[in-house]
Amino acid sequence: MFVFISHLTVPEEDHAALEAHFRNRARLVDGFPGFLYLQLLKPKGGGATHTFLTAWESREAFRSYMKSEEHQVSHSREPAEIMARTEVRHEAFEVMMDSRSDPEWLEGRIPDPGPGASVE
Repeated sequence: MFVFISHLTVPEEDHAALEAHFRNRARLVDGFPGFLYLQLLKPKGGGATHTFLTAWESREAFRSYMKSEEHQVSHSREPAEIMARTEVRHEAFEVMMDSRSDPEWLEGRIPDPGPGASVE
């Protein structure tokens, strides 16, 4: 699994409009091969005002989407005036563990730590 995160620092006066934009999104990514889900997060600490997270089956699926017409159309709908006032920082992660999966570790198994050992 691959996760791409965009941290957005949006001026206070643009929060409601940005959130409305994401509520009314085109949903073009939803059916794209390898797409799993997206989330818009409103942090309760830190410097960003919003965080946009997308999860993918693989980095290759994400790369395909970034080169796609769906991506071009989706990003052409972004509110340009708000984005011009927004600072954006990106991060990308390979998911090494997901508690929703069995086994938890996606790449190989966790070695048995032995009796009485704590793994958390």
